[in-house]
Amino acid sequence: MAEFEYDEVILHIKRIEKATAEVLVKSHLTVEKTGHNTVAYAQNLAPVDTGNLRASIGVDFDDDGLGFEAGPTAEYGDTVEYGGRPHVIRPREKKALSWPDAEHPVKKVNHPGTAPQPYMRPGFDRATREFDTAIDAIVRDAF
Repeated sequence: MAEFEYDEVILHIKRIEKATAEVLVKSHLTVEKTGHNTVAYAQNLAPVDTGNLRASIGVDFDDDGLGFEAGPTAEYGDTVEYGGRPHVIRPREKKALSWPDAEHPVKKVNHPGTAPQPYMRPGFDRATREFDTAIDAIVRDAF
């Protein structure tokens, strides 16, 4: 008669469950670090005029702690990241536009648009490359 003891299988299952719990805890910490790194890298790359764009970059984490959304709250953040199309600028409240060193007031100005100055995408790309490396190590070490 053949007999099979599966105590060893139960032991392996318990080890896997423990490792899975450890991977989850370490994953939460790694996601949090990645979110904060994304902000730091983007702030470092963001062009600075007044400092408002840089100061407006932040991160919000998902309720489960396994995801995040990072970006600026400054209304012009997307225009800096992706660039802006040419457009006409007209006065809102006055009849004409004027600025220091202008030869004379004008009714409109043809703005040539702005070139993209990516800061969020490169910051996110760098942080997520580091995340991939860290998660690979966490899983490898756990099992």
